Amino acid sequence: MTEQQKSDYEAHGYLLLEDALDATALDRTRQAFDAAQDLEDLPNQNPIFIHLAEHDAFFPHVHRVIGDVIQLRSVEGRRIAPDDPGQAWQKGTDGMLGVHHALSTVGVEVVIHLDDVTQTSACLSVVPASHRFKTDLPLPDVKTIEEMPHHVPLCVKAGTAILSHANIWKACTRNQGDTTQRSIVYTYNHCWMRQALPDLSPEGVDTIAESHNLSQLFGIDPDVSHASKYWSRSVEGYPSSKGLPDRKFAERKVVGQGVKPNR
Repeated sequence: MTEQQKSDYEAHGYLLLEDALDATALDRTRQAFDAAQDLEDLPNQNPIFIHLAEHDAFFPHVHRVIGDVIQLRSVEGRRIAPDDPGQAWQKGTDGMLGVHHALSTVGVEVVIHLDDVTQTSACLSVVPASHRFKTDLPLPDVKTIEEMPHHVPLCVKAGTAILSHANIWKACTRNQGDTTQRSIVYTYNHCWMRQALPDLSPEGVDTIAESHNLSQLFGIDPDVSHASKYWSRSVEGYPSSKGLPDRKFAERKVVGQGVKPNR
C-alpha cells in the first residue's frame, strides 16, 4: 500500500484497485460464480472463493487498514438483474453502538466486480469522506439516490476491486441495463468480532487448513477442524500492522518533547 493510497483511503474512505483480477482469473471466477448454486454459500461452492479472500491484489491493502488481527466476517455473491431498484443510502455500521466510528475501523468491504459497471447499470455510489462524519449526523432525506449531495458513482471495468470503509455512506443505483451485474463481496473485521460465514463443508475446511492465513481469516483451528466464535492469532507474511491510521498524540507534560502512540 503506497503512501498515496494510505492518504487517499484516509481522506475519501475508499480505494479503486483496477485489474485486481487479470483476464484469466476473471474468466475462472466468472465460471465458478455462474456455476454456484447458492451465493450465500460461496466458500463451499468452489475453492476459488476461499483463496480470493487473500488475493494479493487487494488483501495486503485491507490488512494494512485493519491490522494483523484481521479476520473475514462474510463473503457473498450478488446478482443484480435488469430493472432491480438498487439499494438506498446506508452505512454498514448502522446499529453498531458504542464505537466512535469517525476514528475507528471496525470493518472493510471489498467488492470485486465481474462485469463492467456504468452509471446506467447497478452502480455503487459513495459520499467521499463520509466515514469521518460524526455518528449523530443523519443521512439526508433524499427521494432518489442521485439527489444525495456530493455523491460519486463508481463506474469501473470488470476485474476492479473497490475497497471501502464500513462507515462510509453508500448506495447502489437501479440497474437500467439489459444484463445482470455480478459481484463478490468480502467483508473483513477484527478477530474479536463475530463472523457471519456459512457452516463450512469438510472439503472447505481441508482447503482452508492448508494455509495458516486462510485458517486465521476463516476462524478455523486446523488441529480440531472447527470454527471458533472468537480468534486470537494473526496473519503472517506481511509487514506488521496495527491498522490505519497510525495516530499519535502529545501529552501535555511532554509537549515539544516527543509523541506517544494513542493506544
